[in-house]
Amino acid sequence: MGEFKLEAVTKFSEENVVSTSLYDSQKVCTNFLCMEEGQSALDDTKEQKVIVIINSGSGSVVTDDGEQDIEEGTFILFESGESRSLKAKSKLTALVSAISKG
Repeated sequence: MGEFKLEAVTKFSEENVVSTSLYDSQKVCTNFLCMEEGQSALDDTKEQKVIVIINSGSGSVVTDDGEQDIEEGTFILFESGESRSLKAKSKLTALVSAISKG
């Protein structure tokens, strides 16, 4: 069993999104993202199913269908092949699990 105190891995950078790997296997990779206002992530995950749980803050997700606001406690599921981007409107933390095909 792995256990993480998210407060211990919460770190922000004004230059880049801070991504901390919490779990990595052949099928699933789980990261904890810390984003400053204006930063974006997930652009490189199009070929994977991705589950995002917003831990704190607010932002938006952008897909081919448009932009939707998100906030703390939001659960998002992206199917593989679906374009997506996560944008922070305030300091934002999120758990992101990418599920490989197969």
